[in-house]
Amino acid sequence: MIPSITDIHIEDLQAKTGLIFDQERRKAIKEFNDIQACPGSGKTTLISAKLMLLAKSWKKSTSGICVLSHTNVAKNEIISRLESDGYGRRLLSYPHFIGTIQEFANRFLALPFCRSKGIEIKRIDDDFCLKYIDSKLSWKARKYLDGKPKASIANLQVRYIDGEFEKIIPGFIKTSTSDSYVNLLSIKEEMLNEGLFFYREMFEYSKAYLDINPNAIKAIRSRFPLALIDEMQDTSLVQDEIINAIFCYEGGLLQRLGDADQSIFSGGDEDSSNSYNDLQLQVINTSHRFNPSVAVLASRLSSNKVILNSTQLVNNYQPHTIYIVDELSRPRVLSAFAKLCANNLPLDERNPIKAVGGIGKTKPEGLTIKHYFSNFEKSNSSKSFKPDKMIEYFREAQKATTCNADSYKIILEGIRRLLDIADYEYISISQLKAMLKEFPNYNEINQNIIGIQRSDLTCSNDWRNNIKNLLTALGLLDSYDVLTDFISYAAPCAVADDEFVSANMYTEEVDGRNICIEVDTIHSVKGETHAATLILETKFYEYDVEQMLDYIIGTKKTKPKGVRKPKFMKQLYVAMTRPKHLVGLVIDKSRIPEAKREIAIASGWNIIDLTADN
Repeated sequence: MIPSITDIHIEDLQAKTGLIFDQERRKAIKEFNDIQACPGSGKTTLISAKLMLLAKSWKKSTSGICVLSHTNVAKNEIISRLESDGYGRRLLSYPHFIGTIQEFANRFLALPFCRSKGIEIKRIDDDFCLKYIDSKLSWKARKYLDGKPKASIANLQVRYIDGEFEKIIPGFIKTSTSDSYVNLLSIKEEMLNEGLFFYREMFEYSKAYLDINPNAIKAIRSRFPLALIDEMQDTSLVQDEIINAIFCYEGGLLQRLGDADQSIFSGGDEDSSNSYNDLQLQVINTSHRFNPSVAVLASRLSSNKVILNSTQLVNNYQPHTIYIVDELSRPRVLSAFAKLCANNLPLDERNPIKAVGGIGKTKPEGLTIKHYFSNFEKSNSSKSFKPDKMIEYFREAQKATTCNADSYKIILEGIRRLLDIADYEYISISQLKAMLKEFPNYNEINQNIIGIQRSDLTCSNDWRNNIKNLLTALGLLDSYDVLTDFISYAAPCAVADDEFVSANMYTEEVDGRNICIEVDTIHSVKGETHAATLILETKFYEYDVEQMLDYIIGTKKTKPKGVRKPKFMKQLYVAMTRPKHLVGLVIDKSRIPEAKREIAIASGWNIIDLTADN
């Protein structure tokens, strides 16, 4: 039996933690209905609280709770909350499982299938696979694919279709004797022989395992009578099918949480909406993130017509602003928004200011983030932490107040890079962690790691001695020559407030106040909280802000139809629900007529025409 949760249990938890759960959140904790939780609603807090209460009364020693999320960030947030609770910590080990959907499929389905069929798995890594294919691509094949805009080397994958595995050759709908086809096919066969796979292919092997081994489903259901799925809106069609096949059955409990209004990660052959996003769900529509004026504007872009409410009692009006630009004035909009932020954001606000757009890559005859900020490069995002030197992993780890699990994971990432450069077989972080525990000198290795973390990383002599000791403990000293560049000393880069500084940063001093605006894609800021957010109009076949303008100013309320408009609505909804205080939006002069400007002002927007200064 699954333990029941009562109001008394919730009240005890509130008294212990200081948290407050209203009636709609209590209902989500006590029951197992699917939930649509709006941005800033405290979904992670709700899930963690539910898990703590379940853990307190969980009696089964061989069956547990399966908690799945779409991203490592969401998974780690849940784990971090549970680590702080005595009962919650019980869920971090057998028989329970907390991980991403990818990790679950790999561990319980794909890898057992591959072992049973003698398929060797050396590396599951999209970036590595793309680089491998690119290095093997003939000039003919490259030229052929360049002429096929919808064909991508990322699609050179295995698919499980009607009980058979097929190799998908991008740019071809059937077999061919052409040189390009032969080249692409040979690359894929080499990848299979060398055990190199895309993440997506693991779901194909998972489907095959479920197909040929029905007992696998029975075993997983026996192990996990209860499953909680976080960020359900982002599951792809194949992930959704696997989850449903395993966990949707009479007698089992499955609760899915997410926000269908924010389902913006689909694309290509993953474009179909899933069984969660198409439902009318129990809704939590109160947000702790933004003020009531932001809630009003963002509600207009809810695909499911959710009326957002704010828990903030005081509605401090903010001058939410639409900036009108043209080709000449477009690069000036960041400066204009910096001035708006300087004059309106609280002086003690610690959340970042960001400018975001739908399209980051340069496209001919398009409109992208680069048209506003010419230096923008997606690889320079503050989230893209992959330094050139081992010492930077330790500097990043030093930012943690203690040598905790997060800092240790950063160091493990660096050690994995060491192994990769030394030409060892690829292993995951979890595999590396388990492998190190088997080392007879495991304690020595950890002492070396802790010692380096606590050392002065500005002293080149100390670094050279310390890293050599760590290599010795790891048994990598013989690879010193090939590791020399990666382990060599590098002076620290200048940073502000001890934080990683993105190269995609616009800074301006306004009346003695330093304003920093990080530029990024909308996809990259999902789940974040900003002080203020500027939404940059971009073009994917059509201009996103223009297509949504009638919704933005409140003159249209019907659900958008077609291929692109529903996607634009969800993207702009994600962007508009990031800020606590202030929203800005950019549109070209030719796409907002005078009549709509007047309506925008009447509906809560300020208008600033930057073209008037040209």
